[in-house]
Amino acid sequence: MATPSTVKVGARQVRSNVYLATVVIFGTFAVLLGGFDSIARSDALPVILKSLHISVGTGSLVFSASFVVTFLGNLVLGELLDRIGRKKLFIWTLLISTLFSVLTAAVTNAWEYAIIGALAGTTLCVLQSSEVFVSEEVPAKWRGTLMGIVMAGFSGGSIIISLVASAILPSGDWRLLFLLAIVPVVVLAILSAFFLREPPRSQEALAIKRARRRGEAVETHYAIDAEKAKQSEWRQLFAPDLRRQTILTSAFGFLMNFGNGMVLVLGVTYLTLYDHLGIGAADFSFAIEGFASLVGVLVVGFLADYIGARTILIIWPIVGGIMVGLLAIHGGVGWADFIMAGYGFIGQGVTGCWTRYLTDSFPTRVRGTGVSFVTALYFLGGGAFAPAIYGAVMNAGHYVLSALLSAIIMIIGALILLGAKRIPPRKELEEIAI
Repeated sequence: MATPSTVKVGARQVRSNVYLATVVIFGTFAVLLGGFDSIARSDALPVILKSLHISVGTGSLVFSASFVVTFLGNLVLGELLDRIGRKKLFIWTLLISTLFSVLTAAVTNAWEYAIIGALAGTTLCVLQSSEVFVSEEVPAKWRGTLMGIVMAGFSGGSIIISLVASAILPSGDWRLLFLLAIVPVVVLAILSAFFLREPPRSQEALAIKRARRRGEAVETHYAIDAEKAKQSEWRQLFAPDLRRQTILTSAFGFLMNFGNGMVLVLGVTYLTLYDHLGIGAADFSFAIEGFASLVGVLVVGFLADYIGARTILIIWPIVGGIMVGLLAIHGGVGWADFIMAGYGFIGQGVTGCWTRYLTDSFPTRVRGTGVSFVTALYFLGGGAFAPAIYGAVMNAGHYVLSALLSAIIMIIGALILLGAKRIPPRKELEEIAI
């Protein structure tokens, strides 16, 4: 039997501060722009429903369908990240996101909106491609803080879009809102093609998989289990060494996101119908939630570098669940602003370490598949099931029940993570999982 030849992959690459800053900035803007469509859709939902003669229940089902598409898109995205590479998928997902913004602005009736709105769920795949890409470039001692900054892009986008929406939507011109991100997204994709590289860890994992097909051995500089890397990504994900973490993080993400499914998807609609706020006041309250979330994400990202992400992921969703449950108390503008601020800082702020915990949970050889699979279930829970359930409950006039259900489900999700792996902070990825 012939001895397989050995291929030496390029030496460990040192990150320059300039390149590191470029990665974080590009990742942050990608998350901001990638979440644009879903945030704009939520802000504009009451106006879209009126313009296209759609009921609240039907509008909620369109959201649910879009998150089913997000779920399916992430299942495909994960394997592509691990088989094709991080950089290509980062750029492709950006370009796909702007396509659906254009198509949404062009719809003329309820059926068109339903179809385009459902397919637009693919836009959120930008978040996962950004997170995986950035996680493999940032240094261990700052990973929580820097990934928190990247995730703050979603909250920053929420602030910007909600403020713009509060100015534009009272006139009824909701289509303009979906056209604003087109040029920035295309510019970011072009700049990424020129200035970003494939992360060295990913280069080595890809080299191992290519070498498997050619019958070659690979000498790597990062600790990658070459034998396990030769297996299919899905088999690795549910192998004995990763199965428990995969299942528990998936269950946690699925349930925790029910709070966001209430606030981020139907929050504006809830405030206009239950608390009788005007669309401008409701969108401004949503902007407050976004600002509080921005601060919360940054704080949580920083704390994760010192006390560990799992501890935060257990405590924060419990408090966040209580905050969203307080929506059951009927109030005016001041009460709505208070609840939205509290939920934004705690309930949405927890995402500042959620993606960091996920990228730490899976080794390089299967990180794309693992993060995308768990995140797919995260979106399926909060994006598909939650709006469908809450929309039906609200459509029947039971607003209090929808708020209380959201609180209970979030708290149950937090308790599930007690059985998951405690990952020490400030460790290189290869020291956590190989």
